[in-house]
Amino acid sequence: MKELSDGMTLYHRTFIPFLFASVSIVGLILSHGQIGLALPGIVLFGYTFWFGRRLSEVWLDGDVLEVKGPTASFRVPLSDVRLLGTRWGRLHLFVLGLDHRVGKIEEVRFLPKGGWVVFGPNPADALEKDLQARIHAARAARKA
Repeated sequence: MKELSDGMTLYHRTFIPFLFASVSIVGLILSHGQIGLALPGIVLFGYTFWFGRRLSEVWLDGDVLEVKGPTASFRVPLSDVRLLGTRWGRLHLFVLGLDHRVGKIEEVRFLPKGGWVVFGPNPADALEKDLQARIHAARAARKA
């Protein structure tokens, strides 16, 4: 089984929002309750909490993706997956669309290994090409 996600999903789900929440609380204390000075930290907390809750941990097991999200864990065949998006500026954020909903989940988002490399060659580019080829082969085999 090959891990596709960067292994830092828990960090992005918990530590980063906690950091901005702490900055907001300290800002409120130091400013004696002036919400305007703590507002950037509050907004960043809300965004990072929302962003982190949408991330999943993803492994590739042959022609099946194993997904562990914040609310559910499931397996889905590659033939039921579409690679919708891979970039977020220079950084990588993979978005996989599912042909069939799994509960309420229609898309799986994850940060790939090496996806946060800003300068130089990015290892996530090779992962993107490999995943796209595997998905294409699995979907072609399903149609045949």
